Amino acid sequence: MYYVWTLERVTGLSELAMDGLLMEEPTQLDELSAEKIVKELNSKNLFDFDYQPINDDTLEIKRVQPKKRYPKNRRNKTKLIGSHLSFYYWLDKWHIGYAGGFENIYKIYKSGKVEIIDKENENH
Repeated sequence: MYYVWTLERVTGLSELAMDGLLMEEPTQLDELSAEKIVKELNSKNLFDFDYQPINDDTLEIKRVQPKKRYPKNRRNKTKLIGSHLSFYYWLDKWHIGYAGGFENIYKIYKSGKVEIIDKENENH
């Protein structure tokens, strides 16, 4: 099991008129804590590429479960399972949750695999 992240950026406004409720976002995903992640996001650039967030950017972290290997004639796919953590950028700061609602159209800006660094053992 591992985690992937996806950054999305608003590309326009939706023409669909939708009403609905957004469910409360989880704040814990296994050992990943939304509070710790948002604190890190607001203290330094955690991305390994040139990136400057803008208002309404969203970051989502999902758990991935690799499927068992199949014979060569079948693809080895992965599937997203369980929950996710969501963050949005607004007024020079990352926040926990999802702020877009149904009015924005998003496009994937960048994605990758989450690297978890154990700070206690980082210097050993």
